Amino acid sequence: MSDPDNELCLVLHSVPGVSDAKLLALLRHFGSPAAVLAADRSAWASVGVNSAACSALDVARRCNGHPAAPWSVPRALEAMQSATARVFAITDPDYPALLRTIHDPPPLLYCRGDTEALRAPCLAIVGSRKASPAGLRMAAELATAAAGAGLAVASGLALGIDGAAHRGALSGGGSTLAVMATGIEQVYPRRHQGLAAEVAASGCLLTEFPPGSPPLRANFPQRNRLISGLSLATVVVEAALPSGSLLTAGSALEQGREVFAAPWSIFHRNGRGCLRLIRDGAGIVESIEDVLVELGSLHQLQLNLDSALSQPDSQDGLPAGQARLLALLGDTAEDLDSLVAASQLPVATVLAGLSSLELVGRIARLPGGYVRC
Repeated sequence: MSDPDNELCLVLHSVPGVSDAKLLALLRHFGSPAAVLAADRSAWASVGVNSAACSALDVARRCNGHPAAPWSVPRALEAMQSATARVFAITDPDYPALLRTIHDPPPLLYCRGDTEALRAPCLAIVGSRKASPAGLRMAAELATAAAGAGLAVASGLALGIDGAAHRGALSGGGSTLAVMATGIEQVYPRRHQGLAAEVAASGCLLTEFPPGSPPLRANFPQRNRLISGLSLATVVVEAALPSGSLLTAGSALEQGREVFAAPWSIFHRNGRGCLRLIRDGAGIVESIEDVLVELGSLHQLQLNLDSALSQPDSQDGLPAGQARLLALLGDTAEDLDSLVAASQLPVATVLAGLSSLELVGRIARLPGGYVRC
C-alpha cells in the first residue's frame, strides 16, 4: 500500500465519535477509505452516521486528520514509515480472510512485515506469561511442528508461552503472526524488541490500534479476539484461573473455531485453566497431530484461501467455491457448520467465501447464520 493509502486510513482512524462498528459499516458500504472520504454528508447519513459524526468526518477530511485526535496524521505516518509499516482496510485484498469473518473485525489493521504470511492457514498458541519450563518446551515444540506442517503460528508477543510459540515457529522455518496491544511502532514488553524484529523478518506484527497507542490494560483482552480470529484453531498450553488465555479461547469458541488444551495435573496451578477447558469440551492436545486430525487433512490445511476460491464459474460469474456456497443459501439462515457439511469445502475456504460474498452484497449475515440477498 502506498503512503497516500496509508494516509487515508489514518485520516479515517482519527475521527472522534465514529466507532469501529460505524467505520466498519462505512467501509463495507463505500468499498474503500478513499470512497468513504469522497462521499457527502447525506451518503454518510444513509449508512447510519449521526450528524455530529458526519461533521467530524467532514473536518477530518478537510484538515487531513481530526484536530481532536490524540495523535496527528503526519506524525503517525512518519512513525509508520520509520517502522516500515502499512495499514489496510477490511475491504483490502490483503486483509486476512478468516479475520474478516468474525462478528467484530477491526475496520483497519496495521501491519509490519511480510503480508504473504497472512495468507497461510494459521494456528494460535497461547498461554501463561509465568509459564513453567515444561509449558515453555511444549509451546515451542508445538509451534515448531506446526511450522513443519505448513501452518503459521499466531500469538500475542507476551512473555512466557507467547514468546516460546513465536520462537518455536521461527526455529521450524515457518512464519509467525504477533498480535500487539499497542501501536505498530511500539513493542511491548520491551525485552521482546529482538523477537519482534525476527517476527517481522519472516512473518507479521499486527495491531488494530493506531500509532502512538500505549499498552493499556483494556487493549489486551480486545486484541485476544484477533489472535483467535486469525486462526483455524487455538491451543492453550498453560493457563491459570482466570487468565487472558481463557479469554482468547472464549473468543475462539464465539467465532466458531476449534479449541485445544494441554492436559495438566490437578496440582499444577497454571494448568487449571486448561483442565477447565477440557472439562468444557476442548480437545486434548499432546502433539501437533491431535490438531491436524481434528482440523482435517494436511492437504486441506495448506490450501491458499485465495486460490481455493479462484477457479472460474461461467454460470454465475463467481469463483467456483463462492458459487457453490451461494447456491446453498436462500431465505432461511444457514449456519457455518451446515454450509461446511453441505459444500464439502474446508472450513477456512467456506469462511473466506462467505466473507467475499458478504462484501459484494450477495449474502447477508444474520444472528442465525447467512441468507442470500
